[in-house]
Order: sequence, then structure tokens, then C-alpha cells
Amino acid sequence: MTKVDRFVGMAAIFGGILLAITGWRLDPGTSNLPGPGFFPLLIAGAMGALGIWLFTHPGSEEKPMPTEPPRWGAFTIALLSILVYAMVLLDAGYLCSTFSLLIVQLRWVEKRRWTTAILIAFIAAGASLIVFRVLLKVPLPAGFIPLPKGW
Repeated sequence: MTKVDRFVGMAAIFGGILLAITGWRLDPGTSNLPGPGFFPLLIAGAMGALGIWLFTHPGSEEKPMPTEPPRWGAFTIALLSILVYAMVLLDAGYLCSTFSLLIVQLRWVEKRRWTTAILIAFIAAGASLIVFRVLLKVPLPAGFIPLPKGW
């Protein structure tokens, strides 16, 4: 597991760096008024720190190998979809890009049925938009979907 742990650690460090760059481009804001890039920067820091820890403290070789095949395809789809999400967030807007990200994650990473994936993505994207934009007044990118006045 040492080689796998080190590879996953390096991937987490690299992904954290890319996410930090994208979060910085989204304007992290200030401590009094966090911007849309604040949470991506927070996640990037945690992701990078955990990647460094995993790279420097890999597991021992004595662990039994898992019986199920590795899910490298699902991992790749998950990582790439998050990176694409961060790149299109400003242009497509929060609602559309979050809905699309959740569809990809639920359908191709978690292997859910289309109806389940669409329903969960619709509810989660809508609820998170209401929580962040309406209740918490976080200035999220609107994109090309017109939102009601005051949102």
C-alpha cells in the first residue's frame, strides 16, 4: 500500500494546489465578508495537508489487499469533474455548474440511476443556493440562468 498511498498523497497535493489557484481567482474575500473563493481555498488547504500527511506517513505493506477491484476510473471522473466545476463556475453560474457536478458525481462516480441522480442534484443545488445566496448572502455567480430579484 505504500506506493498507492504515496501516489494518492501526491494526487491530493496536486489537486489542492490547482483548487487553491482556482479559489484565489474567485476572490477569497476578507475575514468579515468571505468571497466565493473562500471555501475552495479552505478545502484546498485541508486537501493539501492531508496529501502531505499521507505522502510522508504511508501505510505499511502488511495490510491485506482489498478483494474488490480499484475504482481508478471513478476517482479520475470525480477529480476531473471538480476541476471542471471550478473552471466553469464563474461563466456558467453556481446553480447550473453545481447541478451538473452533482449529476456527474452521482451518475458516473456513485453509479446511481438517472432519475435518482437528477432528483438529488436538483434538490441539493436548489437548497444550497437558497442557503448560501438567500440566507447567508454569499455573492455567488449568477451565470446565464436568471434568478429572482433579490437573490
